[in-house]
Amino acid sequence: MEKHLDLKKYVNLKKTVFIFSELIILLLVLSSSIVMAETGFPVQNKLKDVQKSSVNQAASSQKPVLAPKNPTFIESQKSSILYQNGPSITGYKTGLITSPVDLRHLGRTSTAKLSRPSYYDLRTLNKVTLIKDQGYAGSCWAFATYASLESYLLPGENRDFSENNMKNLLTSTASEGFDYDEGGDMFMSTAYLARWSGPVAESDDLYNDSSSYSPSGLPVQKHVQNVLFIPGRKGPLDNDLLKQAVQQYGAVFVSLYIADDFYGVYSPTNSTYYYDRHQYDRYPGNANHAVAIVGWNDSFDKHKFTRTPPGNGAFIVKNSWSTDFGDNGYFYVSYYDTFFGADQNAVFTAENSNDYRYIYQYDPLGWCDSIGYGNSVGWGASVFTANSDEVLKAVSFYSTDSNCEYKIYIYTNPVSGPISQAGPVFTQSGTCSNAGYHTANLNSRVQLRAGQKFSVVIKFTTSGYNNRFGYNFPIAIEEPISYYSSKARANVSESFVSPDGNAWTDLTAVVYDSNVCIKAFTDSGSGLPVANFSATPISGNKPQRVAFNDTSTGLPTSWIWSFGDGTGSTIKDPIHVYNKAGKYTVTLKVSNAAGNSTMKKTGYITVTTPRPPVAAFTANRTTGKAPLAITFNDRSTGSPETWYWSFGDGKYSTTNNPLHVYAKPGKYTISLTVTNAAGRNTKTMSNYVKANK
Repeated sequence: MEKHLDLKKYVNLKKTVFIFSELIILLLVLSSSIVMAETGFPVQNKLKDVQKSSVNQAASSQKPVLAPKNPTFIESQKSSILYQNGPSITGYKTGLITSPVDLRHLGRTSTAKLSRPSYYDLRTLNKVTLIKDQGYAGSCWAFATYASLESYLLPGENRDFSENNMKNLLTSTASEGFDYDEGGDMFMSTAYLARWSGPVAESDDLYNDSSSYSPSGLPVQKHVQNVLFIPGRKGPLDNDLLKQAVQQYGAVFVSLYIADDFYGVYSPTNSTYYYDRHQYDRYPGNANHAVAIVGWNDSFDKHKFTRTPPGNGAFIVKNSWSTDFGDNGYFYVSYYDTFFGADQNAVFTAENSNDYRYIYQYDPLGWCDSIGYGNSVGWGASVFTANSDEVLKAVSFYSTDSNCEYKIYIYTNPVSGPISQAGPVFTQSGTCSNAGYHTANLNSRVQLRAGQKFSVVIKFTTSGYNNRFGYNFPIAIEEPISYYSSKARANVSESFVSPDGNAWTDLTAVVYDSNVCIKAFTDSGSGLPVANFSATPISGNKPQRVAFNDTSTGLPTSWIWSFGDGTGSTIKDPIHVYNKAGKYTVTLKVSNAAGNSTMKKTGYITVTTPRPPVAAFTANRTTGKAPLAITFNDRSTGSPETWYWSFGDGKYSTTNNPLHVYAKPGKYTISLTVTNAAGRNTKTMSNYVKANK
């Protein structure tokens, strides 16, 4: 973006505004803290008076008001500046910082509560990637982010993304970085992924804990279009939302506090961790480490912790301190830990990188603050200019509360701020169950011409789950905040806010260098369609089920498929079953009002006659002390489709690479039976496992 600012005057003015504002907020925090009760989880009691004060001010003036900053962010600034580069007392590095965005208002999502198994472990489902090592860099948050994202893509895609690229492109030396030399949070990693800086492959930018530079513009492997923020735990048994997220999506980014007296609360023998702030004189103030939940055990023995918690139960946690730490890189955190899951919790998801071609945005630093008008409704908008003939396919935004309703309006050629007298050319409504970053695919495409202005206008309505009047700051914005996001920049006529959708205010007139967090996603669209398609899988044994995916551009309105076996289809994304062996040529013809296009792929699908599989397997260990955990690995040939394991102790599994625990000493015979359409085969190894006393 081009800038037309008197930089010296601007910086001096900005510093004065920020220093004065933060002093006022700090005084309010300190005064409210005097009467605050130190009970329950620490995230419950602060800043309610500050929020009420801001709400009353907004209601009386109908001018936009910024949400109060996270009190722990304010309190942490001095220590962050002095100690963020210091070594960890435990010998391990952490790196999680506190965001200025306060999420303690988040209510439970509207999803109905379901029963959960008492034990659940993603490792047994091939839903976790390898343990990594953050080394001496404060980059735990980057590793926790990709632990979640990589898990989400499994078992279909086994990816290894570059934490090095994320940590370096978000530091103070990067052009679109934050104010830290190291350290980060889930908001920062969300901003990096949402702006399409990543994820990039690990092989393109190898991890180096001492590096501070990474190239930008490396190939982006996926597009992260949705990140779900899970409300913090309110107590030791408030675990259903986290458990639900693990079951539904995979590993969950979660925060905790690593105590200075680490080995006073961590048991190396049992790989267990339990921190209870009531047992310590010093209250640390905020979480400082990010990890990933991969499961839980409701019956985990409370006596395995260094200090005995009030009850049983533990989360199974993936760390980023190498396999030398804990149980091969994992450890177990008590349900009664004060800080675990009480602050930052997130699920990172991804789509194919070819879903959209272009991105329009003004908020590379993402959600830094929230703004509102003293009630649960707020309108935000951004105005963009199309670079070429394109079609608008989707828009994205942040919801600042659980169960947030939104209504999208698309305008072309806006003249009165973000709107025009002609009215919107498109509208669409929806609800976001979770706070976080969301992308809404438009039900109808909007044609844009080169040089044409268009606007994305969104009405946000918070639910009021925790507050009968809703959360009063429904609009997420990027703004410059001292010691966090000082590089935020904006021009006039980019972003606007409104209390009712009629009277609009340029956001830069309210907060310097600020923009509403709204993005737009387009694809090339010249009018004439260009046929293309993909298929999954393109080879296999008969009968082979193939899913075809139309990837044509130019908005086709009709499709004619020929599958090469004398059959065809006229739907956009058909599924076809090949019943005979052979090579098949597939043809797709697409049309719209401007014309048609044909794509032919010769010998594209290969179907073979299946052969019976031959069973074989290995294990990562065969002897050890009971209870003995063993991972069995299928080494069968011939493309088996089902697996039946007998572990010799009366237990079995039907996954291909199961994890099994032998609870009692003894010798055990292992049997694996594999099958496919052509037959079955069994491999038995007598006394293969020996569990000692």
